[in-house]
Parts: sequence; structure tokens; C-alpha cells
Amino acid sequence: MYKSATLLRSVISIFTVFAMGATQAKDFLVVGTTFARIFEQTEQTEQTEQTEQGEYIGLGADLARAIAQQQGIHIKFGIYPWARAQHMVANGLADVLVGPYKTPVRESIFLFSDHPFYQDNMVFYKLTESKASWDGSYESLKNKRLVAVLGWTYGAAFNQERTHLGVTNVNTVEGGLTMLLNGRMDFFVANERNTLAGMTAMGMQERFTSVTPLIGTEVGYFAFAKGGEHEALRKAFNVGMGKLIASGEYASMARHNNITVPAMLTAKAGGAKYLLSGPPTKKFSGAAP
Repeated sequence: MYKSATLLRSVISIFTVFAMGATQAKDFLVVGTTFARIFEQTEQTEQTEQTEQGEYIGLGADLARAIAQQQGIHIKFGIYPWARAQHMVANGLADVLVGPYKTPVRESIFLFSDHPFYQDNMVFYKLTESKASWDGSYESLKNKRLVAVLGWTYGAAFNQERTHLGVTNVNTVEGGLTMLLNGRMDFFVANERNTLAGMTAMGMQERFTSVTPLIGTEVGYFAFAKGGEHEALRKAFNVGMGKLIASGEYASMARHNNITVPAMLTAKAGGAKYLLSGPPTKKFSGAAP
């Protein structure tokens, strides 16, 4: 009995070492779509270095690189349409997905990191001169014309009401803002981070204003393919992220990218030390972020 238990522990130990070695040897593909200040790609210049197309920037890219270096993991990046990026990870064609919010459907498909790494405010936007308002109840949205980005998720409460509200879908933030400008919609449903970037790109920040109260807040994670070496990869990311939080490096990276730290991390880190200022082939639905 004793010899059997010893043999079993030896086999488990050998398997663990083998899995860690495989994790360190392989080039893992980290994918996502363009999320402002989370995961973006610059235009190619003589100064950029990460890829032939341009450098990958944003908090998600910074964290992935730091964790990979710390844990001895080899990674490469790719940016794709959001639905395609999720499909790639769900089906093992890529290894890590940058930035998804958690939903029950996603948790059935992906492994999620223990720690979220950013927090978003979900809000309504309207034209500055518009009289439209909401009081926090979905009853007050009846007869309002709403537009949202196709595939984005806005939290459980709004997602539950979305069908009843008759929301119109567009493919981009800029598309939603343009529908407001054209007088075709009353509210654009979005997160602050991506919408501020969209308004800046359009040069029309003064034309729009956010509506209070907030719809809610969501936090984004790293997500991983299920099976194979991906559980070991997820554990390596968890260990690496934990060390970055404890050392204060994560807080510095978040500050550099002007990203709001999730409330649960500020609590774990002891409060003020990590509290940052900032703007506030499986069938897959492609919900995002």
C-alpha cells in the first residue's frame, strides 16, 4: 500500500514537471481584438519592434509579456475580430484571450484567470443637447431608441432586458455614435473606455455626454482554452499575476495605461496602495468584450 502511494506520487510529480516543461517550451498565441488601452497594435514605424505590423500595446499586452518573462513562457500576439478571437481560443487554435468579461456561457467554454485586470463602467451616451434620461429602472427606457455594439455584453441585468428593449446593433463604437449624431437613436450603450477612444478618434468629444446612473461595472480577465496544457498555462498566469500585484508592478502598469483597477484587487492589496485614478469548432455567439 505504501509502495503504491509512493509510486502514484512519483508519477504525478513526473507528469507535473513534464507539463510545466511543455508550457515553457511552446510558443503560446495570445489573441484579442482592439480594446482601447487594453490590447492594441500600433502602426509600423522604424521604432516599433514586436511584429512586422506594429507593436502590441495596452495593459493586457504589458501584463502578458511580464508574466511570460517571469514564468519562462514563450508567447506571440495576434489581433482579430472579437468573435474570431474567441472562436480561436474556444477551439484550441489560440491559447489565451485578452480581456473578456465573465458570463455563464463563457465559463462553460473557457478557463478564466483568478484575477481580473481591469474594470469598466457601463453607461448610456447621448447627444449633449438631448433631453433623454433614465432613472436606473428599465421601465424608464421604454420607447427609447437604443443602439449597442453587436456581440458586446453589458452585465446580467441589461442582457436580460436587451431583447425586450428592442436594441439596434452596430459593429463599432463609431457606428453607434454616428447613429446618435444622425438623430436615429436616443442612447448609445457602451463602456466608457472604448467610447472615449471612439469619440477622440472622431474628434467630437463635445458632442456627446454620458448619462447617470451607471448601468453597472464589469471586470475583464485573461481566458484560456480548456484541456491539454492550458490548465498549467492558466496556473502560470495566476502565479505571475499574483507576484505582479504583490510587488506593485501591476499597479504601475495600470497607471501607465490609465486603466481602472478592479475593486476586488484594491481590497486584496490593502486599499490605497493599489487604488489608481483613471477613467472611470464549438458554436460561439461572439459576445464581447
